Amino acid sequence: MHYTKSGRPIHYYGEETADQIIALKKNTSVETLDDFFGPLLECWCRETAYPSSQADYVYENDPTYGQCAITATLVCDVFGGTIHKIKVKGGGTHYFNKINGQYYDLTRDQFDLYRIPIEYEPNQEIGREYCGQNKNTKMRFDLLKQRIVAYIRK
Repeated sequence: MHYTKSGRPIHYYGEETADQIIALKKNTSVETLDDFFGPLLECWCRETAYPSSQADYVYENDPTYGQCAITATLVCDVFGGTIHKIKVKGGGTHYFNKINGQYYDLTRDQFDLYRIPIEYEPNQEIGREYCGQNKNTKMRFDLLKQRIVAYIRK
């Protein structure tokens, strides 16, 4: 069980089978996708959130807010699989992963918290390089990656 800094239980889509998704490289303390979620909770921050999300970002209660593209890209790098995107009801785009035929969405809580429905199909598969084409997204991805590496090495 994972908790936000405010003490609220936090879940992600695919959590029930995430302990079966093994990291591509075995040289860190992160072995499974579920192991990866804890460090993400510690490393997401206002600066890694999508720019339009930064003004009202509240890490203590909603750490996943605005973190989807960079998180899906990092999950793809560490665990393989593919990155997918959908349009969210009310506007916006959301990114998540598909690994071994199963969808995983480590930032789903940002929608569950406010009871915004998410449908994973239909969706569009995008290439790993897609999220790195935008300069700001690349900068935020690099920051999250640096924070994760530092956290794991502690």
